[in-house]
Amino acid sequence: MPHDSKALPLATQTAPAKLAVWADQSGTPYLVQQQPDGSTTFTPLETALAQAKTPIPTERVTTDRDPLNTVLLALVAVLGLVLGGYLLGFFAGAAGQRMVIVPRSPLCDTHRSSFLFWSSETKECN
Repeated sequence: MPHDSKALPLATQTAPAKLAVWADQSGTPYLVQQQPDGSTTFTPLETALAQAKTPIPTERVTTDRDPLNTVLLALVAVLGLVLGGYLLGFFAGAAGQRMVIVPRSPLCDTHRSSFLFWSSETKECN
């Protein structure tokens, strides 16, 4: 009969074996297994523990994030958008028309106002 790797061993398919730990007079511990057929087996505990397979821990994948990581990620995203906007504006301005300022003599306007006995004169230069 071929052994299917997904099928449970025959001993665990019937009734589970009863387990107990027992020590002899010298203090050596033994694993005591009572089989379904009524027989009892004594295995040194060290041997039984060495033969026992440790279960492989499964890694949980969660969508929850640490709040600090979320805040830092949001801060980096906002800074990236701001800096990206500045760079985009800089390059758009650099690719656009150049503005040349030609110095000229200032133009000045004189404003005169009077009210009853008070008169004032202001001069604005551009």
